[in-house]
Amino acid sequence: MTLPARLTAIVAALRPPTALPMTLTPKSSLDELGLDSLDRIRLAAAFEAAYGITIPDTALADAHRLGDLASLIAPDSTVTPAQVELVGIDELPVPRPAPEQLPEAFVHPTADLGIGAEVGPGSRVWHQAQLADGVRVGSSCVFGKGVYLGSGTRVGSQVKIQNAAQVFGADIHDEVLLCPGVLIVEDPTPRAVTVSGVPQAAEDWTPSPVTVGRGATIGAGAVLLPGIRIGAHALVAAGSVVDRDVPSHALVAGNPHRHVGWVCRCGWRLPGTTCTRCGARYLRRTLDQPATNYIV
Repeated sequence: MTLPARLTAIVAALRPPTALPMTLTPKSSLDELGLDSLDRIRLAAAFEAAYGITIPDTALADAHRLGDLASLIAPDSTVTPAQVELVGIDELPVPRPAPEQLPEAFVHPTADLGIGAEVGPGSRVWHQAQLADGVRVGSSCVFGKGVYLGSGTRVGSQVKIQNAAQVFGADIHDEVLLCPGVLIVEDPTPRAVTVSGVPQAAEDWTPSPVTVGRGATIGAGAVLLPGIRIGAHALVAAGSVVDRDVPSHALVAGNPHRHVGWVCRCGWRLPGTTCTRCGARYLRRTLDQPATNYIV
């Protein structure tokens, strides 16, 4: 395979200025070229504009070398989008044993807990955090300064929500990380007043809660729009705007988000189906296949 001149020109223009000089060949790895997740989105957008094509996110996520990208823009290429996810085939590592008895929850004096809000043992709620009425929080969680959890929010155990994250009604599963400034909203049709012109009351909102699966990470400043589901161990890059469901172990970035790769449970980007950091192994499957005996 010979790389098209226009493709190599686009890649050369978008490579980071600090990247080491390399000869571009079909076997050139995108990682070796210094192209990160956002660079891949820029590449895809440039190819789509230059060649008048649409690159499905599934194909973009599985492109690891320049030859993979060249095959997507070939005149005779026919890429059929398929909903794919990764599932683990190794047993999950045994977690460290929990203390026999967790300490009582700590709530900083400047934090505000609404009526009926509950915080599980071992959890810590820091300065100026606000938990609205009826919020439920599991054990061993940490909430940073200025965190807001709206009514109806449910948080599992061992969750970390960092400074200034705002969660308006969501189901947050165990071991999730919400980085600083994350915004999760739940109303797809927000208005300040009703059709009759009076201020909206709580019962006038249309809740469509977000679900964040076990072990997922939502990067700083990311926005999750109403009703979407983030799969287990997915990673949403900083500043992303997520407007549709994200598969388990997916790496997504951009506004609107695009699926640009896969990540391991340990958070490392996967070059294939085996993690080069921890050795965990995965299988690809389409979403209409049964998940029996798979480990997410």
